Amino acid sequence: MSGRKFAMKKTKSRRKKWASSQLFYEYSTFFRKNADNVIFQVTSDQLPTLNRIGLDDLFMSKGHIREPHWHPNAAELDYVVTGEVVIGMVDPIRHHLLQFHVTPSQVVFIPINWWHWITAVSDDVHVVQVFSSAKRQIIEGSNVLRKTPPKVFQQSYDVNAKQFASLVSPIKETVVIGPPDRYALTNLSDEHPESVPRVVNHTPPGSPNLFFDLKRNLAVRRDHSYLYEVTSTQIPMMNVLSLGDLYLTMGHVREPHWHPNADELDYVISGEVTVSILDPNTLAVCNYRLKPGQVTLIPKGWLHWIIPYTEDAHMLVYFNDGKIESVEGSDILRLTPADVFQRAYDIHAREFTREISSITGTLMIGPPDRPRR
Repeated sequence: MSGRKFAMKKTKSRRKKWASSQLFYEYSTFFRKNADNVIFQVTSDQLPTLNRIGLDDLFMSKGHIREPHWHPNAAELDYVVTGEVVIGMVDPIRHHLLQFHVTPSQVVFIPINWWHWITAVSDDVHVVQVFSSAKRQIIEGSNVLRKTPPKVFQQSYDVNAKQFASLVSPIKETVVIGPPDRYALTNLSDEHPESVPRVVNHTPPGSPNLFFDLKRNLAVRRDHSYLYEVTSTQIPMMNVLSLGDLYLTMGHVREPHWHPNADELDYVISGEVTVSILDPNTLAVCNYRLKPGQVTLIPKGWLHWIIPYTEDAHMLVYFNDGKIESVEGSDILRLTPADVFQRAYDIHAREFTREISSITGTLMIGPPDRPRR
């Protein structure tokens, strides 16, 4: 499980030590069941500059389950990096069960306060989970079952209190990733066939669309560099989060730009990149060399750009808004009249126009396809 090994390895980021805000972080372990079933996290405890966004890095092996739970203060967007999972949830408005079989490059959005769970149906599962809160709260199903008095279940549902207490007695503590260790996972599917979900992605009538395959929405392509996006346009209920799935090859760059409406949280899946950020408070350019499992935060409105240092760099670019607004440097240069630059900065207007003549449209990923004159 190469992603997990990268995430667990301590590495040093090559960044200048300015008196700027803390924008870089590697990871903190939230929960570890064993070497193959672990959750890392980045919250405002680790990165105080986070605002309305946080991240969990979930790794599981086949037969394990991220137990049923909900988040009272955050919506959740899950992106599958490797492996296959079934994400289940209960729609509390229409009283439907929703289940989605999710494979790499596909996402599922989980609205705030919805009861949900994730089942690993293959080995080497890696899911990146982003939340609409810098410090998500969690109520785990194991705590609901073991902390609620059995008599309450009896009075509510006419179950036998003693028998119910016996049934939930294996739950001695918060589970997070189940099942409890006493179960033999190798025989679980034989003894309990219903424990291996067989799911066809289908949203019941009236329920919102919460599933999307990012490969269906290509925002820009430049040779072998790509940017896919999912926003509230694709998942209308997702008005607090959005995601860019960015692939960069050597020689390309995610051009200088900024986002007027959202902070950005960058997470590297593979390869190495340098994320450069202009701090408007100190006017320092902060350079963060990121490896897999590392993240950096870019506050709303801050100029930044991304350069890969290995072939086939792959990263997730999250935003704490349902829409992605970007002011691209290519638009600034080509749409601002050259005489404005001349009057403001004493730049020769005609020579400036000639120099940027290769910019014929919005780039996002540079350089332009056609050669410069």
